[in-house]
Amino acid sequence: MTSRKSKIMILGFGTVGQGFFDLFNRKKDMPGLNNFSISEIVDMKYGHILNPRPDLVEEIGKGKTFEQKDVVSAIKESDADVVCEFTWLNLKTAEPAYTHMKTALELGKHVITTNKGPPALKYKELTGLAKKKGVRFMMKGTVMAGTPSFNLLELLPGAEVKSVRGVMNGTTNYILTSMEQGKDFSTALKEAQALGYAEADPTNDVDGFDTASKITIVSHILGWNHEFKDLEIEGIRNVTPEQARDRTKLVAYADRSKAYVKPMKLERDDVLSGVRGVMNAIELDTDTMGKIYSMGPGAGKMQTAQAALTDLVSIMKEKA
Repeated sequence: MTSRKSKIMILGFGTVGQGFFDLFNRKKDMPGLNNFSISEIVDMKYGHILNPRPDLVEEIGKGKTFEQKDVVSAIKESDADVVCEFTWLNLKTAEPAYTHMKTALELGKHVITTNKGPPALKYKELTGLAKKKGVRFMMKGTVMAGTPSFNLLELLPGAEVKSVRGVMNGTTNYILTSMEQGKDFSTALKEAQALGYAEADPTNDVDGFDTASKITIVSHILGWNHEFKDLEIEGIRNVTPEQARDRTKLVAYADRSKAYVKPMKLERDDVLSGVRGVMNAIELDTDTMGKIYSMGPGAGKMQTAQAALTDLVSIMKEKA
């Protein structure tokens, strides 16, 4: 690695972008991060911010804004080595995040994202472009935020995954946990919205699309290449309180031949049946270790920021 600090560009300065900015500034002196600096931020609301001060979040909280700049132009003009893409989710076209990532990769910049749209819908194009340009396309934050998921396999060289199963959406799991207590779906959903777990439009969560995007990404990473548009997807709108009490969970599943997302009744000794509230869990069935599990927060400002930080350290290790 050269003596010059590697520069980071952040696209999107909402909850995740601000969380990553704060976490990076808290941890930037630790080994592995002390050779990076955040050189610029582009956000549709706050504008184009060069050499941001550590107290930036506090500044914009007081109403400070910066000059606006077209995102693609900013990427092309930037000398950043790493682009962190934290803009909004679009599971129909993956835009505008797809164009942001493609532009950065074409310019030979590493890309880190927590946005599920492009990896779920454009995985082959983006990973192929990254390989061609000799850079990394990192996406840990798209599946279970900072909680280890598919990256567990980095600790198990040679292990073959036979299947993946998981509870991968905290919103739906919170709703089902509430329904176990006798609440109907509508009441549990309103409660989740009031607490900030569910969006005003909860479609992606409750109809299973968010979970489907995650199992699609895992499928691609494992080389099974199931496409999002081909998955069998069923959400939780029709689950009854009785079914919830009987340990029905929204389960994502994939193996080499199939992938789906649907509510399933689980046995009481099934590890996944005990996942409560907004927690997520994944089961990897391997040929060498049998079934291994990881459980933890699957969303949240700091938890998702941790995932991006994990990817950043992985890039540093490869460059070292």
